Amino acid sequence: MTAMKNAAHLAVLAIWVVLGVLFSLKTLFLPALLPVVLFWAWFAGYAAFTSFLSNQFKGPLAAVGVHGATLLALQLVPKVMPFGIVRVGLDLLF
Repeated sequence: MTAMKNAAHLAVLAIWVVLGVLFSLKTLFLPALLPVVLFWAWFAGYAAFTSFLSNQFKGPLAAVGVHGATLLALQLVPKVMPFGIVRVGLDLLF
């Protein structure tokens, strides 16, 4: 059961990695690399947070549910400072 949970968690994080690579390639030719660094720093925190939360539950659907609930919670965070720091990865991608 743990292997399936880890695989589901890895699959969702892999989607984020693909989006991050596409974003990085899109902004590769910009003179400022700060948005790319901000996204990958945000992603590291997001991956650590969702890994911690998904370890609290059992089963692969719980890992996917943790990611879904986290995304919904991030959508509810206002885009004003200092709360905007929490959702910087979403704002850069979308």
